[in-house]
Amino acid sequence: MKNLLYILPVALLLFACGQGEPAADVATENVEVVTVDTTVTEPVEDIQAETAEPTSVTARHILICYDGCAVEGPFNRTQDEALALIEDIDSRIQSGELDFTQAAVDYSDCPSSADGGMLGEFGRGAMVPAFEDAAFSLPVGGMSGVVETQFGYHLIYREN
Repeated sequence: MKNLLYILPVALLLFACGQGEPAADVATENVEVVTVDTTVTEPVEDIQAETAEPTSVTARHILICYDGCAVEGPFNRTQDEALALIEDIDSRIQSGELDFTQAAVDYSDCPSSADGGMLGEFGRGAMVPAFEDAAFSLPVGGMSGVVETQFGYHLIYREN
């Protein structure tokens, strides 16, 4: 039906201008008929939006700190213990045993834990490079693996 909507105005214009029928002296032998698919599946804007890199993302995270990381405070865990804990949390989220937001509330050492790890919307340059690269590379609704920064170990969930 969409094809008809595109073809009908062109056909009407051709007939109105006297171009709808070939002249009597035009040879019709050995004429090759070419069919052109005019089906439009997606608006151009949607295709451009899908391929364009986002200028900002909204994300949640879970941060597990350890003694000696760049976050001040006594965390009473070694770097190895922090890594083991974040890997356990990751595994439990992946298996469906834990919800990401609830895990952030229960385990994250970041003040954002009170809001389920919500960091809000941020653009390029707002976060440390390893965190930013992971957040911007995730699909919407995707969760990273363990990401290490100077602040500790993170799991990142991209909201949009």
